[in-house]
Amino acid sequence: MWDETGAIRKDPGGRLNIALVYPNTYWVGMSNLGLHAMYRVFNGHPSIACERFFTDSPRSVESSRSLQDFHIIAFSVSYELDWINMIRILLDNRIPVRREERRGGPIVMAGGAAATINPEPVAEALDFCFLGEGEPLGDALANAFFASDGYQEFLDRLAGVPGIYLPERTCPVYEGERIREFAGPRPVISVVRPFDNPGHSVILTDKTVFQDMFLTEIARGCPFNCKFCTAREIYSPFRPVDVDRLLPVLDRAVSSGRKLGLVSTSLNNHPRLPRLLEEIDARGLKIAPPSLRLGMISGELLAYMKASKVNEVTLAPEVGSDTLRAALGKQVSREAILEDVISLVRNGIRDIKLYFMVGLPGEEQEDMDAAIDLVKRIRQTFIQVSRGNRRIGRVSVSINTMIPKPHSRYERAALLEPGKAKNRIKKIVKGLQSQSNVTVSFEGPKWAYIQTLIARGDRRVLDLLTEMAARDPSKWQEVLRNWPRNPDYYALREHGPDEILPWSFYSLFERGRCPDGGGEVT
Repeated sequence: MWDETGAIRKDPGGRLNIALVYPNTYWVGMSNLGLHAMYRVFNGHPSIACERFFTDSPRSVESSRSLQDFHIIAFSVSYELDWINMIRILLDNRIPVRREERRGGPIVMAGGAAATINPEPVAEALDFCFLGEGEPLGDALANAFFASDGYQEFLDRLAGVPGIYLPERTCPVYEGERIREFAGPRPVISVVRPFDNPGHSVILTDKTVFQDMFLTEIARGCPFNCKFCTAREIYSPFRPVDVDRLLPVLDRAVSSGRKLGLVSTSLNNHPRLPRLLEEIDARGLKIAPPSLRLGMISGELLAYMKASKVNEVTLAPEVGSDTLRAALGKQVSREAILEDVISLVRNGIRDIKLYFMVGLPGEEQEDMDAAIDLVKRIRQTFIQVSRGNRRIGRVSVSINTMIPKPHSRYERAALLEPGKAKNRIKKIVKGLQSQSNVTVSFEGPKWAYIQTLIARGDRRVLDLLTEMAARDPSKWQEVLRNWPRNPDYYALREHGPDEILPWSFYSLFERGRCPDGGGEVT
């Protein structure tokens, strides 16, 4: 069905059989480096046979087996809306959603970014959850599975392993609407340290977002402190991969015949970037950079991007006002942004994509005007410099509503009401509609509302998600209206400073050290 190379097919007999499920399409799932990493981890273990599933691949890619044929169904969940897809997959395969109704059937677990941020909305659906970085999970599962006589002993052996969360044993105690406390043990986050086994493309296919790229992770975590973002928190500490550890991966990229996609929160964060670029150049590889950190674009990087004929970059000013940008943790001025644009265009960049947000705490109406003005100035600078290149490209502007994610500095903030968010977005769109060479796109605020509800949900939202999974998305607003609870409680309410949050049963700062994965740059 899928045109790909690198898939691993193992005899399932006598092995722990794991269904690795990405609850979205093959196109989206195969673009996710975390899925490649866990596929490699599981199938790299001699006692595990792992096969993949997607929403458009209801039977396994490797052998066309059904989900019910596997001992463990492992969902890799990156985005909150994919919890709904997870539930839909269980329903479509006639697997009970709730844990207590599933005794004797496959064990259901979840990991990934969304699971680490807050697993509570689906806690009653999971036998266990993995919090943090999954590289050590293969050994933990195989050891527990083959040493256990039955379900409860299996969970007993997993208990206390860094990253393992057993929702049956750590439970919220409610007092009215609020959580009074959590009863049971506190799990700790799995963190791989040192870090010398970077994720990279295991299976090659053109049916992905990145199509002609071989992806490799060059750093994990983020050294910056943007208040709206969870990357620094869930992947702390910042760990760039030692360049010597990357050399075998670069050689695999050469063999693939593809461009090299460098994966990190920002390419220019790597402290050994000049050496890394030298090694890439020595192998004749062309790079495809991720989003670039404004104010940190070096001459070496510009030169190599030009040599690689990179013609499009992504930048994230986030807001138009220097004051508001500094308040959310980005210390970069308008002048520095314009200087970076000049440097990029002079070095062959044809198209620039800009990310903006609305709905930040402290945001005023005049900040919309500042965003419009910044884009206009970027466009003006862009066009002036582009004329020397004999081609004027496009400035693409993407606008989204800020979602107050768990573990971010804004986790207790209220989401901007969708109607107000829509008006602010419309103001920016209207202010830019007459600008040639500028296109504007945005995600509807109603989706930000649903994402926030799920991201900040507790165990009481599982019934809501199950109903949404059984209905077409066009009916979700009706489902929300008919839900006995008030969804605004999760999305539009500011959470008090002393309020126990659904994810308060663990801390991202209490981390279990995992010995595998290793080497930090020193």
